[in-house]
Amino acid sequence: MNQNRASTRFRIIVFVLTICMTAFAFIHSSMPASVSGEESKSVLDFLYDFFAKFGIILTDHIVRKAAHFSEYAVIGALLLSCAYSFDRIKPQKYYSQVLLAGLAIPLCDETIQLNVEGRSGQISDVLLDFSGVLTGAIIMFLIYALYRRIKNIK
Repeated sequence: MNQNRASTRFRIIVFVLTICMTAFAFIHSSMPASVSGEESKSVLDFLYDFFAKFGIILTDHIVRKAAHFSEYAVIGALLLSCAYSFDRIKPQKYYSQVLLAGLAIPLCDETIQLNVEGRSGQISDVLLDFSGVLTGAIIMFLIYALYRRIKNIK
């Protein structure tokens, strides 16, 4: 076994979680607008009450865009974790694959929406989702760098 690689258990877990999050995104994209709207309305109602206490007014648009960004930030963190699972010493060898997958997933997601009643694929959503991927990947990169630094100190 390559000592630079993460354990098989870690690799399986990270890959399964990445597939599950991607499937989650695709399943939600395949929902008709009416179903998706109802789902986001229940989340909006919950968040509206919470944020109203602080004088912050949320709209359906803000909640939906924040959900997309957050969802893809998790996918970005998981994709970077996949890179680290292959090589913990030099994961940068896989960064181009992380970025390619991080762009391909939102492109597929928006393409799915082109064929769903009441939905449309938007380039602006691809950019928002890819920004989420980049943010999640950067956060995970910083976490791994901090972990390595702390591990080297001990």
